[in-house]
Amino acid sequence: DPAQAQQAQAPQPAQGGAAPAGDFTPFWFAVPVARPLYGEDGSPNPIAELAPGTWYLAVEQRGQSLIAQTQDGRRGVLQDTTGIQRG
Repeated sequence: DPAQAQQAQAPQPAQGGAAPAGDFTPFWFAVPVARPLYGEDGSPNPIAELAPGTWYLAVEQRGQSLIAQTQDGRRGVLQDTTGIQRG
């Protein structure tokens, strides 16, 4: 059925209004030093701190920043991706 095939291939709409990179694949990463994680709403106050020695999941790229998910399920923006280790 062609209609079913088209539905299966339809891309999901991006959350948050920012278009993700089409070829982005989520990956695990660790930070070399403690880094603040900011809310996706653009708030200047960190919602969490990413700590060295812990793996986090990068779920989206926005320019030079990554949208990271913490182990407790919170999502936020990692602005400084310098020196991160990909898993």
